[in-house]
Amino acid sequence: MYVKRPILVTGTHRSGSTWVGQLLAAAPGTGYVHEPFNIDIRMGPARDVFDYWFQYVGPENQAAYADAIADVFQFRYPLKNNLRKANSIHEGLKLLKDQGLFWLYRLRGALPVVKDPIAFFSAEWMARQLDLSVVVLIRHPAAFCSSLKLMNWQFDFSHFAQQPLLLEGYLNPFADEIRLFAAEEKPLLAQAVLFWNCIHHTIRIYRERHPDWLFIRHEDLSASPVEAFQKLYTALGLPYTAKAKARIDQRSGVQNAREHQSNNEFVRNSRANIDNWKRRLTPAEIEFVRAETAAIAQDFYSDKDW
Repeated sequence: MYVKRPILVTGTHRSGSTWVGQLLAAAPGTGYVHEPFNIDIRMGPARDVFDYWFQYVGPENQAAYADAIADVFQFRYPLKNNLRKANSIHEGLKLLKDQGLFWLYRLRGALPVVKDPIAFFSAEWMARQLDLSVVVLIRHPAAFCSSLKLMNWQFDFSHFAQQPLLLEGYLNPFADEIRLFAAEEKPLLAQAVLFWNCIHHTIRIYRERHPDWLFIRHEDLSASPVEAFQKLYTALGLPYTAKAKARIDQRSGVQNAREHQSNNEFVRNSRANIDNWKRRLTPAEIEFVRAETAAIAQDFYSDKDW
């Protein structure tokens, strides 16, 4: 008999992790949790224990984080922690609603589906400590870079540079470059390239160490979402119901716009979205991204993907 395990959906941001996490949580008997590692969420699903974007948690520093992370996967909402930060009755009522949802998940024995790209560098420790099923999303470097360009999302590399355990471990090959980027802001596209390389270098490590994890290219999910999600549901032991199938088609089908809409970013024509980077980036930008990511990207993408 298949034993279901809590699910962590991770990878880099802008890789479709929200799309995937929410659609996996369309399966009956699941409970969705959004980004407990996100330090910008003022009243989130985890206690305030994280100091950095993409916090590394491992055996060396686990004591500071283990209880808070375990609480997330047990649907134990940090109500007291969040109530101290509520600035209005409206916010207080929202917290009570969130607390009630977590209580309901726990009462029903729901299977946690935790979506968090920001937990990426802690995934190995989390999987071992909490016996998780891990879904790691991979995205074409040009698509990732074009998405950051579209959103104008910068990254402060001091959040990497100030984590010596991370620099000495997964990100050791990039340590000098990370310190340079932390000391002086670089152009957005250069930031995106370095970030993509850091994440996907680590994905190569994970893929070698954890053949039981599910490594999925965003493009493969996007090309045939109904069929691809059915396979993913099966691999995770989730019931693939007619309702779940309809939800996947509604969020991903050809009837939707090819670009994200400001009022609902996570409903789009997933197949048409695959090549949006070819319109967002200039030919010179594409060549820059391709050259700067080639050593790592060749393990995930071939020439025909460019």
